Amino acid sequence: MSKKNLVQITTDEKGREIVMVRVDKTLKEMMEEKPSSRWNAAYWHPTYVKNSEEIAASNFSVIKIGDAEERLTYGAIVTGGKNYEGKGVFLVNQGDIQFTGLDNTNLKEVKKASPWNIERAKVKLNSLILARSGVGGVGKNRITIITKPMNAVVDSFVDVLDLDDKKINPVYVLVFWKTMFGKLQIERIINGVGTVNISFDEIREMKILDISEGVQGNIESEYKKISVFHDKAMEAKKKGKDVEYKANMETAERMLKDLIAKTEAVIRGEKKDVI
Repeated sequence: MSKKNLVQITTDEKGREIVMVRVDKTLKEMMEEKPSSRWNAAYWHPTYVKNSEEIAASNFSVIKIGDAEERLTYGAIVTGGKNYEGKGVFLVNQGDIQFTGLDNTNLKEVKKASPWNIERAKVKLNSLILARSGVGGVGKNRITIITKPMNAVVDSFVDVLDLDDKKINPVYVLVFWKTMFGKLQIERIINGVGTVNISFDEIREMKILDISEGVQGNIESEYKKISVFHDKAMEAKKKGKDVEYKANMETAERMLKDLIAKTEAVIRGEKKDVI
């Protein structure tokens, strides 16, 4: 049977889209393929299947996040409702993670003695921070990178991912994550389960196409240019300069979208570089 006949889309009596999947495997074979297989039909939507096939057919080798991982963790789980606000350490939550970078204009600050302030949850320079659950968090593919040293920890709804930059450039991973190649992997994961979240194992299985080191470096250089406008926007926001904030943010967003598109073109073999 051809692949196009394995996955078919139809509609029910109310016009709602239904994905039908034919799997020519025994139950034993399917169970042995866990966790890469899913029972949820949405996981097998042709868009996600096509993306996986395109990654597999790429001329670039694949590196999984787990192969370059140095640290993958999340913030402290704090219960009880006690107020720990005070001077000491910044607490990053999902809402602080924006498309072009970290929104540091309204970061919550907690006391150093706060249970939030644990070693495992501290961010470092070049740490990737990403939302781990929720339609408004991982559902919006919220991820960014720490571009400046800061005394901060993440809360329990945010993951911290440190990568070995000798194996892959973390800034490139960030941009790849925002391309359709990365975004569709995330969508497939959260559509393949009942709860909108992403586990450590699923993050470790994320496939990144390992383009040349030189191009990865150029992506980092271009991203640093974007960060200049993002930082200007944040400073303007702090000072209540709305026009300046909007202008710089629009520039940063436009530049990042352009970098994402160029990165996709490199991956597809349509361009040799992003510059």
